[in-house]
Parts: sequence; structure tokens; C-alpha cells
Amino acid sequence: MSSPLIHLNGHTPKSAYGHEPASDLPPLFFFTDPERTPHPEDVASLLPADCGIIYRSFGDKHAPAHARVLKSIAQQRGLKLFIGNDVDLALEVGADGVHLSERNLEAATGIRRLHPQLYITAACHSLKTLDNDGINALDAVFISPVFASNSSSANGIEPLGTKGVKAFCELSPVPVYGLGGIGVDTVDALMGTGLRGLGAVDAFMIEDEIRV
Repeated sequence: MSSPLIHLNGHTPKSAYGHEPASDLPPLFFFTDPERTPHPEDVASLLPADCGIIYRSFGDKHAPAHARVLKSIAQQRGLKLFIGNDVDLALEVGADGVHLSERNLEAATGIRRLHPQLYITAACHSLKTLDNDGINALDAVFISPVFASNSSSANGIEPLGTKGVKAFCELSPVPVYGLGGIGVDTVDALMGTGLRGLGAVDAFMIEDEIRV
């Protein structure tokens, strides 16, 4: 599986708060969704090396089993696996990092202190989130929705658009990734905005053919 979504020219800011964001994060992340990607292992097994997976269980009681399968695939294919909002599960399966929702952003500082080996990313939906001290413990933020999105978390939220993306990239102390409504038909508009990379759900969905 190859993709035109992985060639952006963002930069890695240097933090003034004692933590320097990682410079080796993948440029492209596959975000799982239990409704839209019910079999994330099928997508993961087709990803090229140097991509990331953010596994979001949303309360799935089989999350440990799914996470272990994804970790095995990640090891085989040279991918990085992040677990959403569950540090204990990330440690249990040997994941590379954790991804926090915006409401859990403040936990980043404690996670950084206790588990410095983990990458930490978080979701951000508005510029005011950048005032949260947890931002400075992150390796990157995923801003969303960039464009109109099918995600339930994007309901009622005005898309950022290219101007909003540029504002985030200019103000954020850590690298910025875009998420939401990003596909081959919208990615060109993001060139030159300052994004370090991209995350997507629908762009990876498998139907009659691969749409990436």
C-alpha cells in the first residue's frame, strides 16, 4: 500500500520547557475506528513501513487482544503503534506510545515523567488547547477536523480549513499533524501549511479496492 499523503514539509519545533519533541515520528498515521474500520488488522497488514497506527478501543472489551495483534503486525512491518487513552494497555502490549484525547491532555505531564520511553501525542480541536501545560510534554498534536469529517467526534465542530491549520502550526510548541476529512482529493490544499504529517480513518477503509 502506497500513499500520496505522506509528503509534507513540516518542521519539528524545539520546546522551551525541558522536553524536545521526538523527531522520528511517522509522517502518516492510521486511526482505527470500531465502526468505520472494524477489522484494523486488515488495514495494518497493508501499511508500508514508517507509518503509525493509533488504536482507539472506545471501550471494546476485546481491546487487549486487538492491541496484541496490531503490535505483532507493527513489529513485522516496521510500524509504530500508539494506544488511545490507555497507558496500562500500551505498556502491557509493548506499544511505542499513547495518544490522548483533548480532555485527557493534562495527563501528558505525568506520563512523560513516569514513562519517558513512550511517545505521547494528543488531540486538539481549538487553539485555546495550546494553553494547557500538557502540550509541552507531547511529541505532537493532532488537530481536527481539518476538513468536514464523518467522525462522530467532529459533529458540531467547524472544520479548521487551511487558515486554521496554519495558525496552529505557527503557534504550537510541538509538531502538528492534521486529521479529519483528509484524503487524496484534499491533501494538496495542505501543502505549505506547516503540518508535520497526517492522520486518517476513511482514507484507509477497505471496500472493493484500497482507497489510500
